[in-house]
Parts: sequence; C-alpha cells; structure tokens
Amino acid sequence: MKSLLAALSLSSLLFSAPALSQKSDGNLVNETPQQFAKRTKWWNEAKFGMFIHWGLYAVPADATNKNGQKVLAEWYLSNKQAQVADYAKFATQFNPVKFDAKKIVAAAKYAGMKYIVITSKHHDGFAMFDSKVSDYDIVDATPYKRDLMKSLANECKKQGVRLCFYHSIMDWHHPDYLPRRDWEKETRPIAGADYSRYTTYMKEQLKELVTQYNPGVMWFDGEWEATWNHEMGKDLYSYVRGLKPDIIVNNRVDKGRQGMQGMTATGTFVGDFGTPEQEIPTTGFTDGRLWETCMTMNDTWGYARNDNNWKPSETLIRNLIDVASKGGNYLLNVGPTELGELTPETYERLNALGNWMQKNSAAIYGTQSSPFAGLKFDGRCTRKGNTLYLHVFNFPGSELTLTGLQAKVKSVRVLGGEKLTFEQNTGELRISKPSTLDPVATVIEVKQ
Repeated sequence: MKSLLAALSLSSLLFSAPALSQKSDGNLVNETPQQFAKRTKWWNEAKFGMFIHWGLYAVPADATNKNGQKVLAEWYLSNKQAQVADYAKFATQFNPVKFDAKKIVAAAKYAGMKYIVITSKHHDGFAMFDSKVSDYDIVDATPYKRDLMKSLANECKKQGVRLCFYHSIMDWHHPDYLPRRDWEKETRPIAGADYSRYTTYMKEQLKELVTQYNPGVMWFDGEWEATWNHEMGKDLYSYVRGLKPDIIVNNRVDKGRQGMQGMTATGTFVGDFGTPEQEIPTTGFTDGRLWETCMTMNDTWGYARNDNNWKPSETLIRNLIDVASKGGNYLLNVGPTELGELTPETYERLNALGNWMQKNSAAIYGTQSSPFAGLKFDGRCTRKGNTLYLHVFNFPGSELTLTGLQAKVKSVRVLGGEKLTFEQNTGELRISKPSTLDPVATVIEVKQ
C-alpha cells in the first residue's frame, strides 16, 4: 500500500463501488455496478444508524437463563424454555404509554444517526405493527392498541431520518414454523405444520411493511436454522426487491452470514451488505463489498434490568471512527423499556456521540476507507475526495507524522477550526500539535 501511495496522488485514490450484480429469481434484472452504487448511495454515505430491539421481551427484561447465567434478553422465551402460550401472556402487560417517537428520532438525529432499523418482528413472532394477517401484534394483543410504527414512520419523515425494519425469518410462535424447540415438542406437536404456509405468511407481513411504511432497508435475521436454505433466500430477496426495487436488503436474507463477509457455501452473494455482529473486522471487507457492524451499548440487545455493563461513550465514538476508517457503517443498538422509554444511560451516550458529531461529522459522512495500511500515531484515517481526515486519539508529543503521502498538501487544520503549521518532505508530512485537543478524538483535516 505504501508503494502505491508513493506513486499516486491522493486525488487518484478514489473509491470504486463494489462490482456486484445481484442474481435473484423473479422479475428483477441483474444490476450493473453503477445501478447498485446508485441504489445504495444514501446508505453508503450515511455511515451511522440506530438499531432498536423492542418487543414483548421488554416486559420481563431479564438477561439470564434458567440457570441464572447471563444471556441475551430478547431471547427470553428460549432462555427460560418457556411455552409459547405462557410467553404470549406478556402481551397483556405490554403497554408502552411513554413511547415518544419525536423524542427518540430527535435523539438519534442529534447523535448523528441517519437511519433507524427497528424490530418489526423478532424471533418470538410478535409483530410490533398492525398486521392484518395476524392478531399477535401490538394493536390486537396489547392494551396499547396503537400502531407505533406509523408514528415512528411519520416522525422519521418529518426529521429526515430513514426508517428501516429488522424482520426475523425465524418465528417461535407461528404454528407452521419449523423446527419446534426441544422443550415443546410434546406440547406443540409438528403434525399438520407446513413450512411453506409459514413462508407465505411471512411474505404477507413483509408486503404490509414495505407497502405501508416505505422502509429504506429490510434487515433480516434468524436465517440459520436448517429449514431455511439458499434458494429460499434468493426467492425472498427477489420478492422484497419486487415490492420496492430501490430497497436495500442485508445478507442474512440468505444462509450467508457465517464467515462474517456474507458468503454462502456456494460462494454466491445474496443481499446487498454484510453484517458482522459485535465486532469490527480488522481490515474491513477487503473485497470491496458493503458492510455494517451492529453493536450493543451494553451486553444485550433487548432492554434488561440486570444488564448494566455499559460501554463508555469514548469507546462508542472511537468504534464509529474505526468502522468508518475501514469503509463500513456502524449500527448502534438501543433497547426501549416496556413503557417505551430509552434509559438515562442510553441518552447519556447518544448525547456524547452527538456532541462529537456536531463538530466532526464531515469526517464520517460520505467518507471512504483509509488509503494507509497503517499509521504511526494512535488513531484512524478517513478520506473524501482530495481530503484526508486524521482522527487522533492520543496526540504523539509536539507533532504528528504521516508517512507514505506524495500528494502536495495545501492546508492543514483542526476540522472546523485552528489552522496548523506543517512541513512536507518526500513521503512524510509533519503536523504541529493543536492548542486544544479533543479528549476522545481530535480530527485534523489535510487538504490536497
């Protein structure tokens, strides 16, 4: 990489869109790389989104299993090996009267998040929208009796934030979904269950979501069980794109999220972006495909009263920088309570992210991955056109040294502020220390 930098000016190191052409069943024609880049442009430039895991599991809000071991709260039914009928009783206690779409969208927007991905249905099968093909939803089964997704969709539109949906392929509640859980095979026999009938039901719910709420992304999950296969993934991808041709679909529509970069066993890539979970790839996706790291603020996705292992705000901000420097998106999770509120710890971190992004968002939005194989200082680099952004976590002494850049530098400054002196020699740029440093990350703008 360094030899490449020595030979090329910064302006020639332009980002190129992944050479992907989706090959799905149905009426959709294959996309050219240019068509793919146009369809995914807003998402690729957004870089930062909010994940919302919310459902009936917010009522027990318990991140332990039957043995008291720490697990994920949204898996409550599975963790406790509960019967479906018993778990469904939580619907009568789910009444999120303190849900404030305006406040949550505003908090996401202030934090710098350009899109929201919310669970329309998690593995428990409960629909968080008004589904006409099921009574197991927030309108028909809870005392709340309102479609909060409509208010969220309206508020997102008002505030300029894209609404997107997470939807689980797996469904523990539906009578036709297979396989059954080991502890319920006697209470819920499989006789008469028809998986193809379930997939028809799932498509009907997806049609409701896509046609009524106009999501920007359909984010699938729960694809790993043996009943789902590659051909089904291709068909579902084609179906969703048929409902809304410009929608973006993640790779978990297929069997392909294992291996982190989203490849199926056959090497066929179905879905528009990869989805590493709770980790940031060391080098990003080196084949150029789009990707998004999803991550929690504490340990669990759904709200849990017994999970207080919150990541420091500094860690979350530096994670965002790290992801952007490797060409990815960062999808940061929040878990509302059973009343519909975000916790004080959540708002504290969203505000900290926002305070940093208010000054430095230009170094995140619309940027591409760093052109450097490594840096000699503690930090990261993003780039946009002829501009480099050096995100310095800890400034190294009295000056910072950047090596491997032959392009002539015109100006150096703290982003949005103080001009810095610099000296450029062959392959080396030395930058003076700013008078004021950001304790999390000082962004230095280097213009060619």
